Amino acid sequence: MWRLTLRNAVARPARLALTLLAVALGITFVTGTLILTDTSGRLLDEQFRTAAADADLTVRRATAFDDAMGVEVERDPLPAGTAERVRAVPGVADAQPSARGQGLLTAGGRAIVPTGPSLLLSWTSAPFNAFTLRAGRAPAVDDEVVVDAATARAHGIRLGDTVTVQARTTGTLRVVGLAGFGTGDGVPGGTAALVTLPAAQRMLALGTGVSEIAVAVADGADVRSVRQRLAGELGSQYEIAGSRDVAAASAAAARGQIGYLRVMLLALAGAALLVGGFLIANTFSVVISQRTRELAVLRAAGATGRQVLGSVLGEAVLVGVAASAAGVGLGVAAAAGLRGLAGRAGIPMPGGGLAVLPRTIAVAAVIGVLVTVVAALAPARRAARVAPVEAMRDTPAAGLSGRTRAVTGLLVAAALAVVVTGAGSLALLAAAALVTVAGLTVLGPALAPVLARLIGRPLDLAGVAGRLARQATARAPRRTAATALALALGIALISFMAVVGTSAKDTIRQSYGETITADYVVESSRNEMLGGLPPAVHHHVAGLPEVAVASRLRYGHWKDGTMTAALTAVDPATLPRVTALHLVTGSLAALDTGGIVLAEHVARERALRVGDALPMTFARTGAQRLPIVGLLRDADAQALSTDYVIGLTTYAEHYTEDVDASVFVRVADGVDKAAARRAIAAALAGTPTAQIRDQAEAVAGRTRGIDQILGLTTALLLFTVVVALLGITNTLALSIVERTREIGLLRAVGMTRTQLRWMIGAEAVLVAALAVVIGVVLGIAFGTGTVTALSRTTPLTVVVPAGRLALIVAVATLAGLAAGLLPARRAARLDVLDAIGRT
Repeated sequence: MWRLTLRNAVARPARLALTLLAVALGITFVTGTLILTDTSGRLLDEQFRTAAADADLTVRRATAFDDAMGVEVERDPLPAGTAERVRAVPGVADAQPSARGQGLLTAGGRAIVPTGPSLLLSWTSAPFNAFTLRAGRAPAVDDEVVVDAATARAHGIRLGDTVTVQARTTGTLRVVGLAGFGTGDGVPGGTAALVTLPAAQRMLALGTGVSEIAVAVADGADVRSVRQRLAGELGSQYEIAGSRDVAAASAAAARGQIGYLRVMLLALAGAALLVGGFLIANTFSVVISQRTRELAVLRAAGATGRQVLGSVLGEAVLVGVAASAAGVGLGVAAAAGLRGLAGRAGIPMPGGGLAVLPRTIAVAAVIGVLVTVVAALAPARRAARVAPVEAMRDTPAAGLSGRTRAVTGLLVAAALAVVVTGAGSLALLAAAALVTVAGLTVLGPALAPVLARLIGRPLDLAGVAGRLARQATARAPRRTAATALALALGIALISFMAVVGTSAKDTIRQSYGETITADYVVESSRNEMLGGLPPAVHHHVAGLPEVAVASRLRYGHWKDGTMTAALTAVDPATLPRVTALHLVTGSLAALDTGGIVLAEHVARERALRVGDALPMTFARTGAQRLPIVGLLRDADAQALSTDYVIGLTTYAEHYTEDVDASVFVRVADGVDKAAARRAIAAALAGTPTAQIRDQAEAVAGRTRGIDQILGLTTALLLFTVVVALLGITNTLALSIVERTREIGLLRAVGMTRTQLRWMIGAEAVLVAALAVVIGVVLGIAFGTGTVTALSRTTPLTVVVPAGRLALIVAVATLAGLAAGLLPARRAARLDVLDAIGRT
C-alpha cells in the first residue's frame, strides 16, 4: 500500500504541484512571521547586550515602571557629584556618567527624520561606550560629533562634513567619526549623534546633571554586594540595576513596538492556512471521486477500508511534508519581503541576517502535515467506507438530510444575527463568525447550485457556452461550494478590514471636525504620540501678531493597575477658545487644582462621578489619587485622543518630558488665514519637524497609521486570495479530467475550441462571482458587528466603503477569469477522438 501511495502521489504531477503550492503558501506566512520576529528579537537583544557588555551596573533615577507601550520613560537627571559618590563606594573600579536625549540631525540643509528616535548622546570612554568607531575618532571638543554609520551611509555624511543637531538648543558640529551600535551600524529605526559630555549637557539643558552612570565593579568584588552598598549610599530615589537587565529592558521596549505585527501576521497566516485547507480538502475530494473505481478494485482485490484510509492519508502526509519544506524555504524570502513592507508602513525593523531557528522548522512541519491530514481526512473516510460494488456502480455520494440542513441553517442565521448586531463581547462575535463560516461550509453544497443558477443568469447572454458553464457549475455543488468558499474567506477578510478601517477613519474625521475649532494645528511630522515639538514652538507661534491664541497639548503614559493607559494634558485657560468641548458635568477650569477629567464611558464603566478619586501610577511620582473634576462627552475625548485629561501644571508634577504633541492655533480677527499660515511657517523655520496643518491635513495625519495598517494587511491578505485562486485553477483542471468524455462529445457535435475556452473561463468567473457575493456580504456583516460592538466604549459609526468594495469585486472577478485560463487552454487542446474514447 505504501508503494501504491507513492505511485499515486507522483502519477499526477500537475495536481500534486498545485496542492503542494496551496499548503506551502500557508506555511510561508507562518514561517515568514516567525523568522521575521525571531530575527528582530535576536538582533535587538544582541545590539543592546553588546552595548552593555562591559558595564556591570547602571545608576539612574528611580521610576515606578521602565516603559509603556514600547516607549522607555524619561527620567529625571542625576545631580552633579553623583559619579564621585559612586566611585567612592568600596568595590567600584570605575564609573562613567553620560547624557542622552532627543537631538534632530540636519545634513546638507535637510532634516533627517527617521521612523524611530533621533538621539543625542555623550561619548563615553571604553569600556563603557555602547558605540564603536567604524571610521575617524572620538569627539574631543564641544563642536565635534560622531554620527552612526547607518545614518551617514543613508544620507551621504562623510568625515569633515558639517551637520546641525537640534535639541533644547541647537549646535553646528563637524563630523569627526562614524560609529556602530552594538553589532549593528546604528540604532534600529533611528539616528544617533554623539558629542562630548559638556556639549550634551548644554544642548539638552541638563546643567551639570547627567542621565545615567555606568559602573564597573573591581576585580574580585561581588556585583550583588556592590549593588547593595550603592543602594545604601544613594537612597531610594536612585535605581541601581544590572547593566544587562537595563539592556534587556531596552530591547524589550524596542520589541514591544513590533509585537503587534507578530500577532497580526500570525492571524493572517492562520487565514491563509484555513483557505489552503479548503483547497486541500476540495482537491482530495475530487481526486477520491475520480479514483472511486480504482479504490473499488483495490477493495475487491482484498484491501481493507483501513488500508484505503491509510493510503489516502499517507499521500496527504507526503504532501504536507513536502509543502512544509517548501514553505520554510519560501518563508525566508517572505521574511525579507515582510521586513520591507513593515518598514514602509512605519514600523522600524532592525537590519541584519535572518534567523531560522529549529523551532520554526518544527512548527512549519507540524502545521503543514496537520493541516493537510485534517483537510484530507473526510475524503479519505468516504473512500474507505464505500463498498466495492457501490463504487463500481458509480453511486453518488449521499448528501445532507433535511433535518441537518434545517438545524445548520438556524445556527448560521442565529450566528449572523449576533455578528451583524454586534451583540455581546468581541470574543462572542469571533465565536459567532466561526460558527457562520462552519455552517456555510456544511450548507455550501445545498446553497451552491441555487446561487450559481441565480448569479450566473447573465452568462446566458453569452450563448450556449455561458448556459453550459452555469449548468456545469451547479451540477457539481460540493466542488463549487468548497472552491468558492475558500476565495470568499479571503475576500471577506479584506472587506472586513475595509469596513473597520473606513469606519474608524470617518469617525476620527467627524469627531475631530466637530470638536476642534482651531484654524490650524502645529504638529510633529512624525506624528509621535508623546510629542516631538520643543516648547519654543508654542512660544514662537503664540507671540505672532497674526495669532489670537495658541493652545498646546501633551500626552503621557501611566499605569492603570497592570495595564498601560494614555492621558492628554491641556491648558484649561486657552483650550476652550480652540475647541468646542462638551462637559457632561464638572468644569474644565478645575484642572488647575490638580484634578482629572474622564470620558463619560470610563466613569460609567467604573461607577465613578465628580468628587471621586482615580488611582493612577506615574513612572516618576509613583501611586497617586487624582480627584475627578469633570466628565467629558465621549466624542470630544476621542478628538483629544485619550479618555483622561489633566492640566499642564499637573503634567509637570508627574512627568519629566518637556515636549508638546500639538499646538492648536486660532487666527486673530481680521487676519487673512493664508497670510497667517505663511507667518506661522516662517516662525517654524528653525524647527524642521514641526508642520502646520489645516483640519483636513491634521485628520490625515491622525489616520495615516490606519491607512498604513490597512494597506499592509490588504497586501498580505492578497496572499490568501492567491491561494484561493489556485483552488479555482486546481479544481477546474481536475474537473476537466473528470469530464474528458463530455468535452470530447461537445467538440464532436460542433463546439469550437474558442467556445470551449469561453465555457471553462465562464465557469471560473461564475465561481469567483459566487465567492465575491458571499465574501463581501460576510465581510460587511463582520465589519458592521465589530464596529457596533466597539462603539459601546468608543464612539464609532459604521461606514461601508462602496468604492473600495467595488474595486475588490472587479479585481476578484478578473482574477477568477485569469485562474480559468490554464484549464481552459488544456481543455481546448484535448484530442476529440481520444477524449470520446475515455471511460
